[in-house]
Amino acid sequence: MSRPPADPPAMPSLLVFAVAVLLFGSPLRRLWLAQGAPASLPFLVWLGVIALGGWVAHRSLRP
Repeated sequence: MSRPPADPPAMPSLLVFAVAVLLFGSPLRRLWLAQGAPASLPFLVWLGVIALGGWVAHRSLRP
């Protein structure tokens, strides 16, 4: 029995997930959670991850 074809958007989505894990689960978060950082910076980081995910999804739907 042959394997079904892989879902093409899966790989870019995993890349976005890896970037999000890197930003939110590693010591890198100390850069944007520093004492003197603006209060809106964590929200801007989330917005960047969401925008990256939207861009990847939009790009993967093109033929």
